[in-house]
Amino acid sequence: MPIIGQISLNISFLIYLIWFMPQITLNFKRKNTEGLSLFMHGLLSIGYLSDLMYGFGRDMQWQYRTITLVGLFSLAIQHYQFFRYGLHNAKKKWTFAGLSILYSLLLCCVILNLQLYHSEQSFYDAAGMIANVCWLSYMLPQIIENYCSRSTTGLSMIFVLFAVFLNVCDLTSAWMLDWDYPSKIGPAVTLIGNLILIFQIVYYAEKDESMEQLAADR
Repeated sequence: MPIIGQISLNISFLIYLIWFMPQITLNFKRKNTEGLSLFMHGLLSIGYLSDLMYGFGRDMQWQYRTITLVGLFSLAIQHYQFFRYGLHNAKKKWTFAGLSILYSLLLCCVILNLQLYHSEQSFYDAAGMIANVCWLSYMLPQIIENYCSRSTTGLSMIFVLFAVFLNVCDLTSAWMLDWDYPSKIGPAVTLIGNLILIFQIVYYAEKDESMEQLAADR
């Protein structure tokens, strides 16, 4: 049923454009990025930079390239928020510095390659594979961060819900439009990770409320 796949594709395009806004807004309101995984941010940034190389190198549709550019702009804002609000110890400062250098090198590589070198198709396909690895694994650092801190205070529920909805839309489009199997399997794997995040948000929120209630009763 191609019509269903096309509808879900259009819906996911619109959601991708605003996906990061709830998290950016939460960071701004809290004036803090504590609890938000810097490594999740790093994987997303590397994924989007790799997608930039792939999307423009393979001359993908304008929607694909627009999503990539908007995502990179959103992640640049969040990168500044980490710099402004989140560097509370030496480890985070060094990690942030290392990621910033890596992003700069990758961005220069993308610009030089697209403007001057124009590599073979296999090179851009490799960039696309790197992006896929990042999409499949980006939520793992946040899951670990939540487990270690026993809290999800720094993570936006709406951001994760958007991610779940995107997974469902991408999965629907992949099957209805008969995309390749990696496109069919990828959203399903990512959906599992995002559902774990939803579970953590609900579980640790109830735990925090219980602890606050006990403290109030004493």
